Parts: sequence; structure tokens; C-alpha cells
Amino acid sequence: MSTTILLVEDEFLLREATCEDLRELGYEPICASRADEAWPVLTSDVDIAGLITDIRMPGEWDGWELARRARELRPKLGVVYVSGFSETGPQPVPGGIFLKKPFRFTEIRSALDQIVNGRSG
Repeated sequence: MSTTILLVEDEFLLREATCEDLRELGYEPICASRADEAWPVLTSDVDIAGLITDIRMPGEWDGWELARRARELRPKLGVVYVSGFSETGPQPVPGGIFLKKPFRFTEIRSALDQIVNGRSG
């Protein structure tokens, strides 16, 4: 059984490429372009091992708010933030990991190892 990762990214090409990378790493990605598309997944009974979210995206919630609300529902949910800006932000959830775009395949693999498997490296 695959481990499900929820990816929220508004840039179409980056979302599609990252979804493919997640599949290559053996994960089952659920991909959304905005927080309001991701929220129904988070409130469902789907077992989600990790959330990868862009910080700046269209809609009412940014990635900081989505992750905060997701953690209220799912306290053990691992979170990886991605952004083209160098901000780490004032609102990361405890244990959240920040990756600056463009990130490399090895960086996303390492971040997922940390949040899903509890490993570093």
C-alpha cells in the first residue's frame, strides 16, 4: 500500500513535475492547485502521511494557513513548505521543513524522509 502525500502547488508545470517525482519515489500523490481544493482531502478519511504546500498561492488561504489548519485536524501530519521567495515565514508549524524553489529531487526526497519516515538526510 502506498503512502499518500498531498501536494498543493498553483504552478501547473511544477505541480505536474513534482507529482511525477512523488510517484517515482513510491508515494501516492494527491495534487491540488489551491488550498480550497486541498481542504476537502484533509477533512476526508484519506490517510495522508505528508503535506507539501506552496506558501504563496491564490485563494483565501496561503500555505501557512493551510498547514496550520491541517495540523489542527491532523496533529501528526508532516509538512514541507515550498516557495520561490527566501522567506521561512513567521508561521511554520512545529517540525515543518522549508524548501526554496527551485528545489532538487534529492531535497524533496530528503524532506519526505524526515516528515514521513522520521529520518534525516
